Amino acid sequence: MSVIEIFANIGRLYHGGSMERDFTMVGNLPLPERLLKLIEAGRWPRTHEEELHQNIRSLVSKERIRSLAADQDRIYFVRPPFSTVAERIAANEADFWSKFGALDQISPERSIFIGDFGLGSDSPILLDYRNDSSTPSVIRLKLNPIHGEALKNGGKEVLGWANLWMRCADTFDAFTDRLGLEQGVSSQS
Repeated sequence: MSVIEIFANIGRLYHGGSMERDFTMVGNLPLPERLLKLIEAGRWPRTHEEELHQNIRSLVSKERIRSLAADQDRIYFVRPPFSTVAERIAANEADFWSKFGALDQISPERSIFIGDFGLGSDSPILLDYRNDSSTPSVIRLKLNPIHGEALKNGGKEVLGWANLWMRCADTFDAFTDRLGLEQGVSSQS
């Protein structure tokens, strides 16, 4: 199945049979060609079932994930259609993004959400188009709690957040290479 057929099928699901949306673009932002090829080859989730399967079997080994984010051991990619951070805020995620998203460090209209580091990580992964409208870098949110007094349970009170966006790769191609996405499904579960 070609990438065009895959996106046409997705479009029919989301638009009741009509193909109203170009799934190679998110607004005026073009998706990286390599991402489209990964989707076509089945190396990136295309369906809800493929997306959920990542909770059972990761597409990337822990070692490769840690090369991007030393504090993480899972990665979860979302299926198309993709959305900008601005669209996610407008839809139903304003609370998360306003509290944790370090929105002053990104351009929500020029950032496409492509995944995170798994359930409970609260660390989105974005295509970042601020510096280049056709070749985005890949960034991730690093949570940095500001701790206060020690609590009775041995933990520390979280007074606030000083989160920051960190560059994972200068391009999506470099991100793909670093994670070994074209090498197939990892042996990790």
